[in-house]
Amino acid sequence: MNNHQKSETLLSVIIPCYNCASVIERCLDSIDFPYAEIIVVNDGSNDNSAELVERYVGTHQKNIRLINKENGGVSSARNKGIDAATGKYLCFVDADDYLCMDGLTRIVDIAEKGYADVVLYRANYTNENDLYPITSLNSVKIKQEIFATGKEVLKRYDVADYYVWDAVYSREMIIRNKIYCKEDLHLYEDDVFKGEVYSVAGIVVNTDLRLYCYVQNSNHSSTHRQSIERQRLLINSGWKAANYRKQYICDRCPEVYSLDRLKYMRWVCTPMQAKEAQLSLDEYNAVLNEFRALNVYPLEYRWINVAHWYASPWKKFKYAVKTFLCNHPRLAYSIIKS
Repeated sequence: MNNHQKSETLLSVIIPCYNCASVIERCLDSIDFPYAEIIVVNDGSNDNSAELVERYVGTHQKNIRLINKENGGVSSARNKGIDAATGKYLCFVDADDYLCMDGLTRIVDIAEKGYADVVLYRANYTNENDLYPITSLNSVKIKQEIFATGKEVLKRYDVADYYVWDAVYSREMIIRNKIYCKEDLHLYEDDVFKGEVYSVAGIVVNTDLRLYCYVQNSNHSSTHRQSIERQRLLINSGWKAANYRKQYICDRCPEVYSLDRLKYMRWVCTPMQAKEAQLSLDEYNAVLNEFRALNVYPLEYRWINVAHWYASPWKKFKYAVKTFLCNHPRLAYSIIKS
């Protein structure tokens, strides 16, 4: 990077934070890109997360901004960060996750040299009891795959499109196309955001750099199973996500729709989900008919190789059984109740 580039805010790192006092400093410490602004969006926490961030701002040299807002969910927090950002690029880090050293520098450098709208990286999957070491990525060799447009990525099932946090994005691309996280979704908001990005993106670079450390089964995760009402919200989110994705795919790149619809078949309500939401068979059939209207149900068996290309043969067999049962809800209900 030349001196002019170094004087700019090249990157805005957006961190949604809700009751993350025990982990937020770990996250902040791991962000080592020197030409970044770090935007922590406190989403109405009722612990001392905001106080910790304020204290951190006062004692560290990093360019950190704290935005406090009423609780509205992770999507609204990310959107607040997008609106506040000034960097040439954006990236997202969840407060309970963290990054490996020197990785952001290398990813932004790839974006700058390649004039990329999106540069993807990968994750190390870990947990609170066995955290992945924050090692330096400065000398790690990086494999790259370059796509001329994001539409080419949508044709590929082996390039991730279900995380918002595994890439840096051109802020100009995001703002120009008014791409925001859907605040009415309680699940799958990442998939919708990422798919919309790909539908408009120019150059996309896919790398194998394992930069992000994703802490699984975190106490701060919003995806734990909850009440019956929560389960019904999640089922509804699956339908909404499929509807959103269908709309912008058909509007912007209809040539990829036949493949893309297979990807979001994974959002169709399964019999077990319906049971957890305590839906009657008639209610479940009504839900499935809503997915049928979007042309993503009945499930095609091809979707297993598209949405779960990385799965073992045994797991694919289990997905095939689930697909059969989802396509035969009366039989599934009789088995579940027996």
